[in-house]
Parts: sequence; C-alpha cells; structure tokens
Amino acid sequence: MKTILVDDEPWAMKQFERECSSIRSIELVGVFDDSLKALDYAKQHAVEFALLDIEMPDMNGIELSKHLKELHPGIIIVFVTAHEEYFSDFLNVQADYYVMKPYTKKDVESVIERAKLLSARFKKRIYMRTFGSFDVFIDGVVVNMKSERAKELLALLVEKRGGVVSPQQAFETIWENENYTNASASVYRKTLTKLHQILAELGIEELLVTVPHGRAVDTTLFDCDLYRFLDGDEACISSFNSEYMNQYSWGELMLARLVQIKLKHP
Repeated sequence: MKTILVDDEPWAMKQFERECSSIRSIELVGVFDDSLKALDYAKQHAVEFALLDIEMPDMNGIELSKHLKELHPGIIIVFVTAHEEYFSDFLNVQADYYVMKPYTKKDVESVIERAKLLSARFKKRIYMRTFGSFDVFIDGVVVNMKSERAKELLALLVEKRGGVVSPQQAFETIWENENYTNASASVYRKTLTKLHQILAELGIEELLVTVPHGRAVDTTLFDCDLYRFLDGDEACISSFNSEYMNQYSWGELMLARLVQIKLKHP
C-alpha cells in the first residue's frame, strides 16, 4: 500500500517509520509535518493509506482526510490523536481506524495490521463514485470520460447494478422529454459506441456487458460507494450527506431511497 504519514511531532513519525519499514505490504511514499504539503503530494500521486494526526497547523487532520477522500475515494484513513472528543468526527469523515497518543509499539502494530486487512479493497482498480457527482477512478485517479453523454450512460448502468438497460429505457432516461424514434435510436447508438471507445482506451472495456435486449455492467470488476451503502456498510451510511449523482436529474429517485435508508439507520 502506498502510504503517507502526516504528523508535526518528529518522535511520532519516526516511530511509525520504523515500524512500517519492516512491513513488506507498506510502501512509505511520503512523510509530512505539514497538511498542505501532504495534500499537494496526494494531488499528483496515488495514495492508498494515510496516517493522520488530528492536531496540525494550517489544516487539521480531519479536514485533510476529507480532501484526501475526494482525490482517492478508496483511501484508508487512520487518525492519531490525544483527544477522545474527536471520536464522533472519525465517523463523520468515514475514518477506518484511530489510535490514541501516547501509544505503544503494540498500538502501531495494530494500526498496520488493520490497514493490511482493509487493503483488500484495492484489489479492484476501478472505483465508481456516485455520492456527490458521478466520477470514475482507476488506480485512485479520476479519469476523463471525454463525452458527457457517454459518461451519463455509464452512470445509469452503474445505478442499475448489473441490471439490463434497454436502448429505449436509456434514451428516455437520459434524453428527458424526447420520444424514442428511429432517429433517436441512432443518437443512442452513437453514444453507446462512444462509451465502448472510451472504455477501450482506458483498458476497461470488459466493464460493459452486451446482453439480450440491452447493456449492463459487470459489477464484479469495480467498487462503488452506492453498492457499499445498499449492502449496509456502517461507515458508508454514516458518512452519506444526502448528495447523489448531482449532475443527473434522474438520480433523484435513488437519492430519495438513500435518504430514507439513512433516516431509518440507528
């Protein structure tokens, strides 16, 4: 796992560096005593695991974690703090784990073991983010879909979670208030062709599946926040902020469903 440490206390960084050096699955790619420098690094490089101190100058660890998750949605976040009152914030930002200062060598080993267990999520190179705006990530980096209509078609297929979407259903959903005719069927086919081309260029063409009467996506090939939420992922439900595929009006039906689930969640 590509790992960064962010802590303005040298002794803390040295201890984690020392422990990480003996763990083959941990690749320490950056050590920072400044949150802004850590964020600049994350904007240019893949980061899979971040160990963050809460009390930091300029930008605290909680704010930094939010930015890191926007850049790398599947990132593992572990907080280090001396203050128990921050615990509720861990849930709000969907943190994976935390450790209290002062900590022992056993605490450090526990954090690293936890990160190794969570790292299984990175076996899937593709991540679909639906909360907020819809975006596609490959190896933690957002990709340019080049065509907004092709991207919207993929978003619709992702929402259906492997269900078949017919040409007429896709057209009437995406091109609202337009009738499905021979001419509009041609428009849809051009969009579908464009989507095939984009996925092929990205090396993920197997994502799109041709089935009788329409298209679907192979959900085994990617991770998705929507799927985690619907499967009852506690952290995902807790962090949901009532935003879903903001750029598509047809997403409002699913949004209403997600809000109801969140309201009923204890």
